[in-house]
Amino acid sequence: MKQPGSHGLNGQDTCTPDQTRLCAALRGAIGEQNYNHWFADRSRIAIQGEVLRISVPNPFISNWLLKRFRSGFSRAAASVLGPSGTFELVVDETLKSRSADVVREKPDVQAVAPATVSRRTRSSAGSHDGADDAQPLAVRNYGGRRRFQTFSSLVAGDCNDLAVMAARQVVDHPGQRFNPLYLYGPTGVGKTHLLEAIYSDIRSSHPELNVIYLTTESFTNYFTQSLSTRTSPSFRQRFRNVDVLLVDNIEFLDNKRATQEEFLFTIVQVIENGGQLVISGDRHPRMLQKHREELTTRFMSGLVCRMDPPDEETRRRIVAAYALPFKDCFSQESLDYVARRCKKNVREIQGALNCLQGHFALTRKRVTASHAREILGELDRECRRLVRISDVERVICDAFGLSAADLRSKSRRRAVSHPRALAMYVARKVTRSAYREIGMYFGGRDHSTVVAAERRVQAWIDDRSNLDLPSSCRGKSVEDVIHELEERLLSLAS
Repeated sequence: MKQPGSHGLNGQDTCTPDQTRLCAALRGAIGEQNYNHWFADRSRIAIQGEVLRISVPNPFISNWLLKRFRSGFSRAAASVLGPSGTFELVVDETLKSRSADVVREKPDVQAVAPATVSRRTRSSAGSHDGADDAQPLAVRNYGGRRRFQTFSSLVAGDCNDLAVMAARQVVDHPGQRFNPLYLYGPTGVGKTHLLEAIYSDIRSSHPELNVIYLTTESFTNYFTQSLSTRTSPSFRQRFRNVDVLLVDNIEFLDNKRATQEEFLFTIVQVIENGGQLVISGDRHPRMLQKHREELTTRFMSGLVCRMDPPDEETRRRIVAAYALPFKDCFSQESLDYVARRCKKNVREIQGALNCLQGHFALTRKRVTASHAREILGELDRECRRLVRISDVERVICDAFGLSAADLRSKSRRRAVSHPRALAMYVARKVTRSAYREIGMYFGGRDHSTVVAAERRVQAWIDDRSNLDLPSSCRGKSVEDVIHELEERLLSLAS
């Protein structure tokens, strides 16, 4: 009778008596369940001299099995070959692996596994499906594949058009155009999105290529693991023999001298072998002052592209794209408000829309511009530092061309009294100050003056009045002016 897993262990339909003995020894050393889970239909065992030779499909499975079953392999070798017997784990890429199994057994190293498309060499591309080799490393631990971003979901604009053009050139001509390609910019401007889009499109248009996408944190974790498990050759074989290497968050390598050296040797070999390198970071290579000069000069030898926060027109298109599945939840005015308000990055836009969508789900009322201002304004007040009355005074003075002495004076001229009323209203709204404290600050007035000013401004808002003052706010509604003043305060408090 054929032994379970015998086909996977010898690559044939039957086992010789010696091979059956090897299977039994390994099964006895590591347990029936572990044997069936890790070795059936995916490995090959043989004896070469005094060495028990275990072949597996790829370096990462080899590293993981070595870490988990080192003592078991030693016992199996001793039981078959005697006390002097040793074992050896080798990589044989002609073997196939069952991708889902690797994910179910999560390694101890807490790192994001690199997304890979395994190499199918030019000479053997037709002989086996190389994508199976590293397929588990492109799968998350949630029972499904990681969904990588694509160019179709990327909104291009003046803020990122050079980077997007270069990325598309890399997809069309990997290893030939802009090598390396270095993308940099503040957080949330689309660097990771663009790396994932390159990864997805190369997988689709060049399935024969070996592609790896990972963060520098993951690279560091795999490197340190290879040192602790003495599997550096397998590590280097995996990362240096790739066609496309995509590395995110290069700033993580700050002050990591040993990892920087390994990364330098890796990217040099990738480029010299004709492979493509794409890197992202939060700053220009010249500003990576805690990196080796050899690394930063390598980064600058290709094309360096800055990605800026989206301009208002691009933000409008981003908001429209994200809001499309919930178009019945928002008025167009509320979406325009989000586009005007969220200026820092795309994540801020996503968070604002999620907040408004949650409000809609709770109230079942369509979100208008006034709702959006109220909801997001309250969120801002909860997240920023305490605003002081002096901050309000400064913003009012800047907006209306007044001095602090004017606001605190006894003047009742409209050009002074109206801004003073707005200052009292805004101070009451965004600070923790009492009526009396606000009145005392603005010229020693009592609390009833502040109450009256608050009611007066609220009446302007309810009547949709416009300000008719010689300032940048002239002709705008009082509600819009107050919103602009609050945004300026927010920029001071952030």
